[in-house]
This record gives sequence, C-alpha cells and structure tokens, in this order.
Amino acid sequence: MAMRSIRAATGGPAALVAVGLLALPFSLLGQAALTLEDALREARAANARLPLPELDLLIARSRLSEAVAAQWFRVALEGEFVYAPHDGSGYDPALSNFGDARLQAVAHQPIYAGGALKAGAERAGAAVAAAGARYRIAEKDLDLEVRSRYAEVQTARAERDVRRDGLARLDSYRTLLKSRRASGQGVAADLRKAEVRSALEEVAAADAEQRAEQARIELNLLMGRDPDVPLALSPLTPPAAPPEGDGDAWERAPEIAAAEAESRSAKASVAIARAEKLPNLSFRADLGFWASDTRHLNADFWDRTWRDRGLSLSLVLSWPLWDRGALQARMAAAQLSLQQAQRRLEAERRDTRSKWAQARSAIRHLYEQIAILGRAVPDARDSYLETESRYRGGTATALEVLDAYAAATESAVKLNELTARYWIAEAVAARWGEP
Repeated sequence: MAMRSIRAATGGPAALVAVGLLALPFSLLGQAALTLEDALREARAANARLPLPELDLLIARSRLSEAVAAQWFRVALEGEFVYAPHDGSGYDPALSNFGDARLQAVAHQPIYAGGALKAGAERAGAAVAAAGARYRIAEKDLDLEVRSRYAEVQTARAERDVRRDGLARLDSYRTLLKSRRASGQGVAADLRKAEVRSALEEVAAADAEQRAEQARIELNLLMGRDPDVPLALSPLTPPAAPPEGDGDAWERAPEIAAAEAESRSAKASVAIARAEKLPNLSFRADLGFWASDTRHLNADFWDRTWRDRGLSLSLVLSWPLWDRGALQARMAAAQLSLQQAQRRLEAERRDTRSKWAQARSAIRHLYEQIAILGRAVPDARDSYLETESRYRGGTATALEVLDAYAAATESAVKLNELTARYWIAEAVAARWGEP
C-alpha cells in the first residue's frame, strides 16, 4: 500500500502499485484500510498509561477547588455533651462547671493570612497546569510511537514489494540464461551470479517482511488489538517541501508548559513560606445553645438550655514570633526549590529546542534527498531494462546487467528508506513542535 505513495511522489510506473496490492495477504483484501487518525484514536482509547496522568489531572483539579474554597467562609455544626459528676470522682466544679451541653452553628472567615491563601490557590492552579501538561506529554509520546510504527509497517511492506518486483525482473533474466545454457552457450558463470543475486534479494525481501510483521504486531498492541490481527493501512501523505517560518513552534511543547507551571508553583510556595511570618487574622461567629450543669437532666435543664441560647462573635489573631529557625529554614527551602524549578525550565527549553531543530533539519535534508532519488529511480529502472536488452543482443555483459539491476533495486529501496525517515522526522517534529 505504501508503494502507492512512493510511486506517486516519484512518478514511477503504476504497475508497481498493482504489485503492492497483490502482495497483501488475502485476508486484507476485504478489510477497510486503517487511517493514521483512526490508529491514533484507538491507541489513545486503549492505552494503559494515559489514565494515570489523567487521574493526576483530576486530583489536581480537586485540590484547586479545595484551595479556592479555603478563601471563603465556612459554616459547620458543632456540639458536645460533657458530664462531670460532683461526687468525689469528678473534676473541680470551678473547672468543669458540672459539665456542659452545646449545639452551635459556627461560621469561620479568614480575614488576613499574609497572602498565603491566595498563593495556595495559585500553587494549586499551577499544579493543574503541570498535570495537564504531563498528560499531554504522555499523549504525544504515544502519538509518536503510533506514527513511527505506522510508518514502519508501510515502508517495510513497500521495500518487500520493491524487492519482489525486482525478483520478478531478475527471474526473467535467469530464465534467459537457463535457456542459453541449455542451447550450449557458455553462460554458466553468468547464471551463478544471477542465482546468488536472486538469493540475496529473497533474503532481503524476507527481512523486510519480518520487519513489517514486527511493526504490525507492535501497532496492534498499541491500539489494544490482538497482535495476530492483520492490518490494511491507508497510505501516508507523500513527502512535501517543509513549510517556511513557525520557528518558535518548539516553545509550545508541553515539556516547557509543565516546567513553567512548576516554576509558578515554586513561586507560590515562596509566598506561602513568607506569609508564615506574618500575622493571621480571622473572624468567628457562632449561634446556638450552650448550657451548663449536665448532672440534672430534668425539666429545669431543658428550660436552662432554652434560656442559654445565644450567639458570640470573635476575632482571632495569630502571629508567630520565635520558633528556633523553623520558619527561616522553610523559607530557604522554598527559595532553593524556586531556583531549581527555574533552572529546570531553562534546561527543558534548550532540550526541546534542540530536538525540534534536529527534526526540522532532518525533514529539510531528507526532502532534498527524496527529490534527487525521485528523479533517479525511474532512470535506474530504464537503465536496467536497456542493459538487459543489450545483453540479449550481445552488446552487454552479465556484470553490467547485475550492476544495473542492483542500481535499480537499491535506489528504490533507498528512496523507500528516506521516505520512512522523513515520516518519522515529521512525527518527531510534531512531538516537539506542537502544543
């Protein structure tokens, strides 16, 4: 199937497309061709690794909701019942007041926390962004693997078809040599050379078939299919000239987004550590019942409980003054974590830019080589046919025929190899140059 793309790009004869189709297993002839988009979609749905970063993302979102809610007032229902008998086994009544019973609705609202609550929400938001970027990293790694296996299946099958087509031409030449030997001509040495070349081509075709099967099995497993299921693939887009511009596409890579989010999280952690040195002020209000003396649970107790209904308002201040250096140590650790995150961000930017630039350079140079071989492959095939014709006429040697055959076959195989490398370089560029 991949031969259709390669021959369309190189202007080769359409007969080889038919050869590629006939070479498919019989079980594939009635099977709908799988497109690359379908393969990516199936792999994402079936992959066992993607749910893990997805769960991390859901956890981070829940923690963000918790951090945002911490800035708002909270209402809770609180109560207690303390029984403290005064018969020699209880506490001092001045302390226990003979027990108490309480049922209150309590509201708590933080007023000032030195910026810790806002920084906590910012840190949780950065964690959500980092988790989302890590999920995208796992998804793009999977996409790269699927794209690579998809291209390997196509190019390995295309190489197999190229070599089988060459073997068909070589068999015609061998038939000629056998007939000449049978007629008494001294072509035994020429026939041995042709036999050796045929054996080498059969081994190379079998090797290409093995590589195609290996890539097919891996692609099936990536998509969650049975490894033995045959695959018919739609042809990939023929290599095209790389687009100009978009030189900053690497900056949208998820690795950079994750590192930036971790840097923001580290900045928020510094703000939280700094806020621990500042005063904290909060407001508390309660409304309900609070009665004393639970020793006598009679009508008088219930009357007192109803009478002791009420409310209270309070402001709570907390300001740490000395803790033997614990706050200072947490502040130093937060500052070091921020420096670490910033350096990690710079390292990710350099690494991502390097990989993206290498992939773009490979695409550019591979396209130039494909264009050169695209013109040479038809010429090499014509040269072989011409040389074989001259050999039949007695003006060419067997060595010239085999050399022409080798040039025709190896140029087509090399073109197929370059096309595979081009598709994989495209996949690498997409891995490091897309958000």
